[in-house]
Amino acid sequence: MFTNEKNFGGAFGKEILKNLDNFNSLEVASGYFDPQIIEKNRGRLIQIAKRGYLKILIGMIYHEGVSKTQKKTLEELNKDLKKINNQSGVFVTLRKYHGKIYKFKKDQQDLIFVGSSNFSGTGMYGNLECNTSVLDKESKNKISKFLNYLFATKELCQNLDNVELTLKKRKKKRIKEKLSKYEISKSLFPKLKSLSETKIKLRVDEQPRSSLNLYFEKGRKNPKTGKYSPRPWYEVEITSEKDERIKDYPKGKFTAYVVDDSKYYKLNMITASAGFKAITTKDNREILGEYIKGKLEREGHLERLETITIDTLRNYGRDYISLKKIKDKTYYLEF
Repeated sequence: MFTNEKNFGGAFGKEILKNLDNFNSLEVASGYFDPQIIEKNRGRLIQIAKRGYLKILIGMIYHEGVSKTQKKTLEELNKDLKKINNQSGVFVTLRKYHGKIYKFKKDQQDLIFVGSSNFSGTGMYGNLECNTSVLDKESKNKISKFLNYLFATKELCQNLDNVELTLKKRKKKRIKEKLSKYEISKSLFPKLKSLSETKIKLRVDEQPRSSLNLYFEKGRKNPKTGKYSPRPWYEVEITSEKDERIKDYPKGKFTAYVVDDSKYYKLNMITASAGFKAITTKDNREILGEYIKGKLEREGHLERLETITIDTLRNYGRDYISLKKIKDKTYYLEF
C-alpha cells in the first residue's frame, strides 16, 4: 500500500519511478495530471517508450478543459511518443473517466497498481492517498481487459491528435447571449388563458449524457480536421415519452412564450425525431439550455460542468417542463 504517508508505504511517486526503470512498458489511465510530473520525468517516460511503449490516458479534461501549459505539455509529449512507435501516445476519453490505474509490463511479467492517485505531483507525493498493487491473476486479467477496452474503443477514447481540447477561461459573469436575442417587451407577451397543459418529465438520471446532460455526450467530429470537440455547455434537448405526447402536444414548429428573471421571451421551438419526441429551440439548442440551466445556475443548484441529476431538480423544486397551449402552435413554456 502507498499512501504518501511515511508509516503507510510512503510516496507512491517513488514506487512509480522505480518501476519506470525496471519495466519495458507502461499504461497510465488517470482522471487528471499536471505538467510538472511529465516535464520532470520526461527522459524516463521517453526511455520506457523506446524499450516497449508508453500510453497515457487522461479522463477528465475533454469536458473540463485544460490550461495552456497543460495543453502544450500533452501535445509535445504525444508528438515525441508517436515518433518512437505507433503504440505509444497520449489519449483522451470522450466520456468522463475518473479512475487511476498504472500497469507496468516486461515480457510475461506485469505489475498493476490501482487507487486514488492522479498522475500529478500532489497525487504522487502530496495528498494523503491510498494505492495498492493487484496480486491475484483474475483481478489482473479483468483490469487489463478494462484498460484494453478504454484504449481501443474509438467511441470512448481518442489519441490527442484527434481531439480539440478546450482552454479553461477565467470565471466571469455569464451573459445569456443567445436567449437575450429573443427578449420581448411585456406588452407583447400574450395574456391568454391556457387551453391545456402537457407536462414532460425530465428523466436526467436515465440520461446522464443526453437531454439536459447533452454536453457530456462524446461531442462532434469536425469533418475537415477529424478532431472531436465537446458540445456547448448550454446545448440541450428534452425527450418526451409516448404517453406524454397527448392531443395538444406540439408536432413540428411552434412558438413558446417564456418568463425568466422578470424578462419576457418569444422562442422559436420545434419537436423532431421519431414521433416528434425531441423538444428544443429551433434556431439553436443552446437557447433552451440558457433558459433551463440558467435558472438552475442562478438559484445555486448547478455549477458549470456539473451533471444534472434528480437531486439537482428536487433541490430546485421541479422535475418537469410544462407546455401550456394558448392557441394553435402557440404555448407558454414553464420550468
